[in-house]
Amino acid sequence: MKKYLRYIILPAVLVFVDTIPATAQETNLRLTKEYADNDKKQLLVLEYNWLKAEFSLDTAYLATLMDESFMGISASGTSTRQQELLDYYNIISQRIRDSIFIDSFRLENAIVNLYGTTAVITFIVHTFRKEKGVATERKTRFYDVWIKRNGKWKAVSSQGTKVTE
Repeated sequence: MKKYLRYIILPAVLVFVDTIPATAQETNLRLTKEYADNDKKQLLVLEYNWLKAEFSLDTAYLATLMDESFMGISASGTSTRQQELLDYYNIISQRIRDSIFIDSFRLENAIVNLYGTTAVITFIVHTFRKEKGVATERKTRFYDVWIKRNGKWKAVSSQGTKVTE
């Protein structure tokens, strides 16, 4: 009987031991995916809040989203964090003087790619606005880069291009 018991117990122990690394690995993958999903959601909320702040001329909030090393990219060149904030202020102020008001906007086709503590996000902002009382729409494609420092996401670069249809 002892001889047969060894053949039954030993394979059962081997099967149990063999499943521990797989279970731990699956748990780690599940936790990693959970963190990634949470980071992706958080980044999309930050992008939405960025646009909301931009359209309401809340440069103080925008400053909290940008890393000190932030670099804006446009057709006219690159800009620092301070230059970018001043540009936001000037652009929105000009819209107000020209009677251009954003009624609403939505993010479309968002893609968030995570690379550890770096994220690259692309999306289209579809704005609905009135220009001197006439309803218009505009689409702009964005490419933003974020880094996570001390548990907080900060934008390090942004570039927007008007979508022509």
